[in-house]
Amino acid sequence: MVSGRGYKRSSGKGSLVVMFAALTLLCVYLANVLPALRITFYFISSIFMMGIMMERMTVMAFVTFAVVLFLGFLIVPVKLGMLPYLFFFGHYGIFKFYVDGNQQGAGATIMKLIYFNVCAALMYFFTDGWMIAQIPFNIPWWGLVIAGELIFLLYDWLFSKASQWYYGALRARLVGSSRF
Repeated sequence: MVSGRGYKRSSGKGSLVVMFAALTLLCVYLANVLPALRITFYFISSIFMMGIMMERMTVMAFVTFAVVLFLGFLIVPVKLGMLPYLFFFGHYGIFKFYVDGNQQGAGATIMKLIYFNVCAALMYFFTDGWMIAQIPFNIPWWGLVIAGELIFLLYDWLFSKASQWYYGALRARLVGSSRF
């Protein structure tokens, strides 16, 4: 589309990806430098990936994940703080998009729980238990697994609600206009 000044204006989706990538990076950065609300900012950072997936831009979602990860490792002062994004929050939106699109009900929930458990185990083994050491009180490993899965189910439900809000209320405003 050519504007009145003779240059092409973007369709909106490219600008949307850049905006989501910038907001993701900001949330990951804030999760690492603020003394409170860390898990909230990781959660918010993961929501933007779903927006890219809802636009059917899978390759751009993977590129966004890689770019945010790379830039995050450059700007985040404590590099270990990028590991939750690397091991789970950065790519969960991509996985969830495909699972929810192909499965319904208990099957989808079981697949997502398996995905979460695998990601949590990878994070645990690759960080030598660093995340567990961040918990200020002593809980047996089986209690952590149960608590983690319950928290994950809440996270997944909130993620679904945020995705519905994006698709139902926000998407038309962002994609329909090319003003960012």
